[in-house]
Amino acid sequence: MVSLYSVPLIVASSISLIAGLFFNVLYHHLHSRHEEKIQYYLIFSLFAFVSGVFLAAFFILINSSDNLDYLDIANRVTVITAMFTVVLGLHFYVSFFEYDAPVYLKRCYTICTLFAVIALFPNEYFLAKELYPTSTYYTGLSFGPLFQLWGAGAILLLGYCVLILARIYQHQCKINQRVGIVLLLLLTTIFWAVTGVLDALTGIQVIDLPPLTWIGSFLVTFCIAWILVLHIDELYQERNQLNSHLMYDYLTKAFSRSYFEVRYSDALEAFSANRAPRLHLCMFDIDDFKSVNDQYGHSSGDELLKTVSTITQRFIGSEDCFARFGGDEFVILFSGQEEEQVVQRLKSIKEQVSRYTFGLPPYQFHATCSFGLTGVDTTHHFHKDLSNQLLSHADEALYKAKNTGKNTIAVSSLTAP
Repeated sequence: MVSLYSVPLIVASSISLIAGLFFNVLYHHLHSRHEEKIQYYLIFSLFAFVSGVFLAAFFILINSSDNLDYLDIANRVTVITAMFTVVLGLHFYVSFFEYDAPVYLKRCYTICTLFAVIALFPNEYFLAKELYPTSTYYTGLSFGPLFQLWGAGAILLLGYCVLILARIYQHQCKINQRVGIVLLLLLTTIFWAVTGVLDALTGIQVIDLPPLTWIGSFLVTFCIAWILVLHIDELYQERNQLNSHLMYDYLTKAFSRSYFEVRYSDALEAFSANRAPRLHLCMFDIDDFKSVNDQYGHSSGDELLKTVSTITQRFIGSEDCFARFGGDEFVILFSGQEEEQVVQRLKSIKEQVSRYTFGLPPYQFHATCSFGLTGVDTTHHFHKDLSNQLLSHADEALYKAKNTGKNTIAVSSLTAP
């Protein structure tokens, strides 16, 4: 019959094993596909897995008082995994919070490994294969002085874990980062240490209490999992911000040149595959922009760039691509539209810019733009180096617009091959 005291252990074990599997898969996904430096995800997955095995073994131990073979295996697995759970927890804290001070992790792992080797084989100095009534709640194996030393070592290791977290908390308070998270982990780890100490004392017959480690272990596992979920959200936001910085020009909020080149390449590929019947490319800049900077200051020049960008975006469609090409020069890629439609849109932009009053009294001024347009349709499918030819003809048309009085639209057509 399953003891009532053991039911929470198997529940906590199942949750820990699932969490370990989930974060192991997540680690390999993020590491292999995105090359994220998230070693602590792997450490936590090992922590959760070992904790789950520990709790499952404890569950079997409590319910195996009438079967020496099962109890022998369960008791030894419990002993081996108990200390490794604590060391892996310590390893996670150090890795996640980038704690640089020496924490003797290698020594901790070495000590745990030595105890694990000793625990594997029945012996009178550590654990003999003999039933011994540990408490009124469960029966364990007969133990020797090395087992008592192991219990003391486990208690010291838990205390060391709390000490390191306390130091991390002090450091995070100084830099004012993740203070709440560290405090939460510190409190749950202290609680875990208390329950671990009580179970260790019960195991060596100092006190007589039901198993309590599952509470502390579950709380720590749950808190770390929750913290890593928040960390995933942080990674997602950072990636979005990075993508936004790469995608948009910081001043004008038009697309960046690098993003335009991606869209331009995709559009040419679609055109070559007959998925787009025609493309038009327009390059334009602000007439006498340097004189605006010289006469009214660079802040006025920046406002002029931003306003021109805002006006332009009102007259282009979602399928078009408007980007800042460099300095005061912009580029628009139109997909699938007739030349008359494109010219009409450019006229609207040109007129709106020329009518707009820039600056504040008494330093107000007007500005104009010159536009160079080129385009291709199905007759140009077999043009060689179409990408550079379009850019070259658009630039040529812009130069022509500048030389014919500015504030105008010039068109340069590609000849059919």
